[in-house]
Amino acid sequence: MAKKKLDIEVFSAWNTYAVSMMSVLEHCGMWNKEYTFQRFLNVTGIASQFCVDENCSALPITDYDWMEEHARFTERIGVRTKKYYAAPGAEEYSVKQKEAITAIKKSIEDGKACVVWGIDTGEFGVIYGYDDEDKVFFSKGIGSRNVNASMPVLYNNLGKTFEWAPVLYCEIPEAAQEADWNQAYAEALRLYVQGMKAICDNGRSYGLAVYETIVKAIREDRLDSFGFKYCIGIFYERKEALLLYLEEQQKGQTNELLEKLTESFRTTVELYRRLMFEILGGGTEGWNSLFEPVDKTCYPEIVHVLEELKASEERNVELAEHVADRI
Repeated sequence: MAKKKLDIEVFSAWNTYAVSMMSVLEHCGMWNKEYTFQRFLNVTGIASQFCVDENCSALPITDYDWMEEHARFTERIGVRTKKYYAAPGAEEYSVKQKEAITAIKKSIEDGKACVVWGIDTGEFGVIYGYDDEDKVFFSKGIGSRNVNASMPVLYNNLGKTFEWAPVLYCEIPEAAQEADWNQAYAEALRLYVQGMKAICDNGRSYGLAVYETIVKAIREDRLDSFGFKYCIGIFYERKEALLLYLEEQQKGQTNELLEKLTESFRTTVELYRRLMFEILGGGTEGWNSLFEPVDKTCYPEIVHVLEELKASEERNVELAEHVADRI
């Protein structure tokens, strides 16, 4: 019986699709190991995604068109992937599942791990090995609420591991070419501006309106506590990535406008840090803090920080437009 495991590292991060895909690409040589996670988040456009629903639930973070958006993310870094997808209850589910099982095993034999949905919970993770005797895939993800390690996935359970959204999704890298990083840097700033100026649609708020929507949910006492904490963790990681990427670009050059933008982003990130760690009492790893309800006595302070964040991001957008135009 065939069996193989790849030696791949997947570190902990809030943005699980990003860290999973970067880990897979890095392992097979399609992403330079010297490039940072912050660069990956920015040049793919993942860092510019900014959306909530009316109660600030966790849903909008992972509920989007994976096939379309993930293709855009990887194309921006010169990577082509093959995707296997089937919605719950679809007639072709079992057929697609069999195709994905075969493709994953072949990919592992070729030295390439793959990104899949539903590892440990409603998040993305990595399949890095298989065992035909036990009919299981070996996976790495964020772990569960009480366990840090990821459980193996039975072949016939592929796509069904997260019972509330049993979506079959598997993405395997096929080819890559070096991106124009100067162009990618400018595009990352434009994507940020575009994301912050996006219009509300389908009951969801985008960009600067996100802050207003959360404040309204707090004032009307319908804030989804778990979702709010989860979103803040996601957004904090993305905003910090933007800051670190700006600092990375600033090295070795004198650009007064870029310095102003970087300093403005430091204000934004510090506000997120204060909200996440000082007010909400969150951590960078683990699930347990997400399940603790938000202390409602902190609502006035949270609203104040959110209003400061909106003002800070308005300044960021104005400066980012000017910087991008001059690259």
